[in-house]
Amino acid sequence: MRPESELHFIWMNRLFRQVTLQGEPIEVLDVGELNSHDGPDFALSRVRVGHIEWAGSVEIHRRASEWEAHKHQLDPRYCSVVLHVVLEADREVYDQEGRQVPTAVLDISPDMLAYLERLVQGNKSLRCMPEMLTLGEEPLLDLALELLPERLEEKLARLRDRSESDHFNSILYHTLMRYVGAHQNNEVMQQVAESLPYNYLKKHASDLVALEAMLIGQAGLLSETPRDEYEAKLLEEYRFYRQKFGLTPLPAGSFRYLRLRPPSFPARMLGIVAMILHHEEELLSALSRLDKPVIEQTLRLAPSPYWQAHFDFGRRLKGQRAGIGRQTLTSLIINAIVPSAYYYAQKVGDPHLEQRALDWFYRLQPEQNQYVKLFQQNGLHPRHAADSQALLQLYHHYCEPLHCLRCPLAIDYFRHCHHR
Repeated sequence: MRPESELHFIWMNRLFRQVTLQGEPIEVLDVGELNSHDGPDFALSRVRVGHIEWAGSVEIHRRASEWEAHKHQLDPRYCSVVLHVVLEADREVYDQEGRQVPTAVLDISPDMLAYLERLVQGNKSLRCMPEMLTLGEEPLLDLALELLPERLEEKLARLRDRSESDHFNSILYHTLMRYVGAHQNNEVMQQVAESLPYNYLKKHASDLVALEAMLIGQAGLLSETPRDEYEAKLLEEYRFYRQKFGLTPLPAGSFRYLRLRPPSFPARMLGIVAMILHHEEELLSALSRLDKPVIEQTLRLAPSPYWQAHFDFGRRLKGQRAGIGRQTLTSLIINAIVPSAYYYAQKVGDPHLEQRALDWFYRLQPEQNQYVKLFQQNGLHPRHAADSQALLQLYHHYCEPLHCLRCPLAIDYFRHCHHR
């Protein structure tokens, strides 16, 4: 982080009280564009001094004497500086051509600067709490919602990169696979999808046994010494498709089982995915018109009889179990179905459907995970899934990497809080 990052934040977001040149206020018409490379801090800035408009670069320091400490007087790039903005004008400064650079004083709240310094120097996420809550919990959540489209776009971009094509069917397959892994196995399920192209499954969508064999076999979950007749049947099928498509399964032992409930074991979950893909046309049709009852009904289809009675090969469940439970269904809708519907709406150019997909978030309960719980412990309680998705985006892109001065919530806080 650059030494004057707090001052850049204040200048860029106009959080100063006023700017004075030789004791007289000047008007900042345009703060300019922040330069993230070498050279003056801001380019294309515009200020009005009296009746004259100045346009060019702005350089910002705490003290004017830092101009020479940083050797700017020897650097021709700083000849474009029309205004040197400082907190303390402790000396006159000159550029390489010998021209005196006008030095203006930035008037800001000492409390604001002190708080910004604490934010930048802190080393824990959510370090802005509880001060940020002075905005009010609901307004803060409303501000965070601006990050919801950003989260969806990022998810879809990641899926497009990993998918073998940007075809809607393929995107849906990859989203489903990623989020049936009970969180701890999401990445491994994604690897299965990446190693087993959607087109191979599509060719055999009418054959449930073939779908199970390819999915479970590619996941490295079929033993060469079958534990029962059904595994032997799937193993024989998988060997055929492995040869036909030149498949290489994931290494055995790729999945995690610690604290995993038997109904969520990976082989059974892949059996459920196979059944959903077996009814893919119904799901795609429902998604294209956002028919929620049919979407939920298709996602909750019971798997084949074997997986209704077993959670792994040779290991029976206590009683018959149908498809996924309510919690998994909600997770799939939030993380797979809504993003896929949003993508489809963009693809066909239907803004009404795009908005309906976003609106679905507002009718779903917020997720419960370690990140959402962290916000709750600090006084932010998401009202619905739209809130929890936005907070996840906030945490992973601003809080966790400590990018406080890039946080869209921080700007509002400093514009309205008592530090001003």
